[in-house]
Amino acid sequence: MNNKIKWLLKKNISFIKPIAKKLVSKNQKKYIYTWRIMLGKVSFKELFLNLEFFRDEYPGTFLSAKLYRKMFLKSDVTFAYNYIYPFDPLKIRFLPEGITALVSITPDYSCVLKSDLRRIKQEITFHNEEDKFVDTVYGIIDAVEAKADKIKKRQSCNEREHFLSAFFPEILYRDCISLDEAIQKILFYNALFWQARHWHNGLGRLDLILNQYYIRDVELGIETYESAKRRLKDFCLLLGYHTKFKSPGLIGDTGQYILLGGIDKEGNNVENDITYMFLEIFTEIKVPDPKLIFRVNDKTSTEIWNLCIKCLSNGCGSPLFMNETLIMNNMVEFGYEREDVWNLGTSACWEPLVIGKSSCQNNPFKSIVLCDSLYRVLKKGRDFYSFQSLLLAVKNDLAIEVPLVIEDLNYDYSPLMSLFDSDCLNKGKDFSHKGTKYMYQGVQLLGLPNLVNSLLNIKKYVFDRHLITLDDCLNAIANNYEGYEDLRLLFLGTSDEKFGSTSAEVLDVCNQLIECVSHAIEPLRANGNAVKFGLSSPAYLFQSVGSPATLDGRKSGEPYAVHISPISSSIDINEILRFAGRLNYPYNCLNGNVVDFIIPLSYQKQPEKLVSIIRDAFSHGLFQLQLNMLDRQVLVDAKSHPEKYPDLVVRVWGFSAYFNDLPEEYKDNLIARAGIYETA
Repeated sequence: MNNKIKWLLKKNISFIKPIAKKLVSKNQKKYIYTWRIMLGKVSFKELFLNLEFFRDEYPGTFLSAKLYRKMFLKSDVTFAYNYIYPFDPLKIRFLPEGITALVSITPDYSCVLKSDLRRIKQEITFHNEEDKFVDTVYGIIDAVEAKADKIKKRQSCNEREHFLSAFFPEILYRDCISLDEAIQKILFYNALFWQARHWHNGLGRLDLILNQYYIRDVELGIETYESAKRRLKDFCLLLGYHTKFKSPGLIGDTGQYILLGGIDKEGNNVENDITYMFLEIFTEIKVPDPKLIFRVNDKTSTEIWNLCIKCLSNGCGSPLFMNETLIMNNMVEFGYEREDVWNLGTSACWEPLVIGKSSCQNNPFKSIVLCDSLYRVLKKGRDFYSFQSLLLAVKNDLAIEVPLVIEDLNYDYSPLMSLFDSDCLNKGKDFSHKGTKYMYQGVQLLGLPNLVNSLLNIKKYVFDRHLITLDDCLNAIANNYEGYEDLRLLFLGTSDEKFGSTSAEVLDVCNQLIECVSHAIEPLRANGNAVKFGLSSPAYLFQSVGSPATLDGRKSGEPYAVHISPISSSIDINEILRFAGRLNYPYNCLNGNVVDFIIPLSYQKQPEKLVSIIRDAFSHGLFQLQLNMLDRQVLVDAKSHPEKYPDLVVRVWGFSAYFNDLPEEYKDNLIARAGIYETA
């Protein structure tokens, strides 16, 4: 069979999909994994000998915990970059139909490092003798201990691997006593989270968490700055070892973020040697996965700002910046308690949550395509005698459509995550089933720049100048601009009145739309909890497929605009940052509001100018920022000659990836945007 498949692959790559379907039973319907494996991730021998599926028919029960144990024991262990990592991508847990995977979670690794499984078993709250949660927790602890015992008994000729194996299972029952132990314990549990199918699980605030172990080692003469930095470098490289397997969508979109900076529980700013090490490591190794996020405030030092820009200039796409003061204030108003938000983290890319107290699912729904409201209004054929009456009709349509996206979902259980959440253990409830303190859900808006520019075009050319009619606009959409090329050029033309401009009129239209969505979402509940929304969505390409044209000149099927980003060459980085700082972010508009901009490589020669621009923007209300420092000609050449650019890293929606790993449409989108911004 192997030779037959190989022959088919050589003949026609399209045969992969049906073969993959046959390799996986029909009731599982998860052939995508096998498909990706066939595309070169592992050899055929490894595939047929090691691929195994574990169907979890009873999530959240003792039977499920037993399945975890079986899966953990059958899964292989990786030793690479001087650490042990017990994640086996060929051992795959499947969920029953109707169960939504629990993803985009950041466990509190400070609790993980201090955890003692024996004490957890002793202290867990008993509600009655047949308590399902307690039985499941006992079962999952048994599964974790079994995995640790397997690591302990591994035969290895490698001295370093043998040394690390001796940590187990003892480190499961105490706090770590060194940086080396802390790194290994994080990697052990991180691998198990992935094995349990909790995709997009982040690493959290590692400079805050690891610093105490590093300081102790330095005082004892065990570590130096350079030796600790080498350990952290190995840690990062190992996290990226399975990037292709950890990416449920595009390669690189793993959600593995390391959060730096920000305040601690006492309000002190976190800037220590570990902070510097991570920034230096990412500047030197230039890898897309994991990624960095930096929490900034008015106390963030100039030295740290300079290091961040140096890291960005390297082309790794990290870090993404978060305005922690603004975000924390919005979180408190939304419903998080002030005493908790100091430990602000993100789900995967940018969506805020509280680390260690949240099972928030911030991206479980389809994004809300704002442009569709304008199209629906125009198709109704009403006469509008003013722009404001049209805008009101669009807002009314949005108010009706927004609630249709939100729904209750039946989430997977996570006894593994429950181990490290004190609220779960005290309540006797699972992490995703009323155990955690917070389980809000979120949704994202898509195409705000496209809708705003469409409305501004209508105002200018229909109501102000009377050059065209609303029927002309509707016909242009219906015909995808065929026969209306002159109208498309008119809409695409540069103007001072475009999304991203600090014009009062542009800001007013934007803020009216944002406020409309805020009011529409405010009364909604998902699984009994409030819902938040954000202006940044990863769906700007895949939800644009088959979509109608829009009145900003965008044709049917072309990508929507990316996040809070201009689609006009007349708006430079200074203006878009000022614009984003002047947007109104209602209390429930906190699910990611990212300015995404591609800046020219010339900024590498004047980093102090970029630092000044960004610091000023955050002091004036900028929410979040991610930057690509790219040259359009390099991207064009890389697409034509990929072999010349094996290490070219680019920022996509909220993650970084190798340019060569991206689908063609994403490459084209980056090239087009780089062309717009290089003339800004």
